[in-house]
Formats: sequence, structure tokens, C-alpha cells
Amino acid sequence: MNSETTIMDFLSYAQMVRGCRPKTAEAYSIDLNVWKTFCAVRYPHVDNPSKAKIVVDYIRYLRVDRKNASVTVGRKLATLSAFIDFLILMELFDSKQDERKKWPKLLDTPKRLPTVLNNPEMQDLLTQPDTSTILGRRDRTILMLIYSVGLRVSEICSLKLKDINRNDGRILISGKGGRERYVPLDPIVDEAIRDYLLFRTSEISELFVSKKGGALTPRAIQFMVKKFAQQAQSTR
Repeated sequence: MNSETTIMDFLSYAQMVRGCRPKTAEAYSIDLNVWKTFCAVRYPHVDNPSKAKIVVDYIRYLRVDRKNASVTVGRKLATLSAFIDFLILMELFDSKQDERKKWPKLLDTPKRLPTVLNNPEMQDLLTQPDTSTILGRRDRTILMLIYSVGLRVSEICSLKLKDINRNDGRILISGKGGRERYVPLDPIVDEAIRDYLLFRTSEISELFVSKKGGALTPRAIQFMVKKFAQQAQSTR
């Protein structure tokens, strides 16, 4: 299931059928080689790549052994998920055995998965918003989604309330070309979203609301990030 032939077939499928760009396919190849190496050492006879226990060990391997940041871990999980979709499509894996719905619940364990929000500069940036206000809580949550989860500004603007699945511990992201993917909802980000939602009263479908009550624009977020970055730099 993790054979070189199967991986190559997936990469061809990703480019020719899904229309992935060469750079995306190259990233897929790198991610799956990491997965293959992990399985070869720890689970040489794995027949279910979606098995929750294995994926939790894989996350620990990425974060602890390889020192990967959350954004990198999230990308590698997204690649693995796309690979599993391919295996199901090609009838190489039975969808009845798919355990991906269990992943976030097991990933949502701070004791096992150390947070990556320990960079001093990042901490300085996250302390800039005034979290006693709704706008401050909103801005801090956005900063965390950018620097911890690795979301693009456009993806943050398009986030809907319904895209945040706190029970399953994951976020549905709508990317370029209408493509969708799930990213794990880290406990520290989940807490920030919860604190923001306690104050949020708007009825619009978008998660993040502007001061005037509408959806945020990419330009507004870019301005906000620049402002807080300058404030953080001036305090060092």
C-alpha cells in the first residue's frame, strides 16, 4: 500500500486528473517519502494508513523527532489524507476501515503533542492585540491561524462558522480553485476561537467580522498583521 509504484501512481493521478501543479506534486512526493520512511521503521506491515493510533505516532514523530512546525505537520497530514482518498478510489483500501474521523480527537492532546508557539518573536506578536476587546480576540485568533496553522489571508477571510468543527478538532479550508482540505485544530488555537466566539454577536456566516459588521477583507488582515508586527518590533 505504501509501495513506490502506488505512490508514483498517486502522483500521476494528482497531476493528470486533479490538475495539481508540478510543485504541489513534488511536495506530495516529499511528504509521502517521509510517511513511507516512518512506516518502514515503525509499522512495516501497515495495511490501514488511516489507523488513528498510527497517525498519532506519526504526528509525534514529525513534531518530536523531525522538529516539524504545525504548518508542516498539517501539510503532511493533508497529503496523507489525499493519498488515502486515492487508495479508496482505486479500491486499494476499503472505505469502511477509514479512521480519519478519529484523527483530530487523538491529536487534540497537549501532553502528547507539544505546541510550536514558543518562538519569542511569535510570542511578542501574539501579545500585541488587546484581548479584553472583541476585536483584540479576533486579531489574536487570526494571528494564530496564520503562524500556527499556516492559513493564507484569503483562506482566513473565507472561513465560515460552519467550517470550524470543534467536536472533531479540525477546520475545513477552502483554497484556490475551490479545492477543500482539512487541517487539525490545535488545542491552543481552539481555545482562542472559543474565547473569540464568546463575544461574537454578528449573524453573518463568515467567522471573522469587521468593526463595521461585515466580513473581513484580505487587505484589512494584511494591515492588521503589519501593524502588530511593527508594534512587537518596537518593544524589543
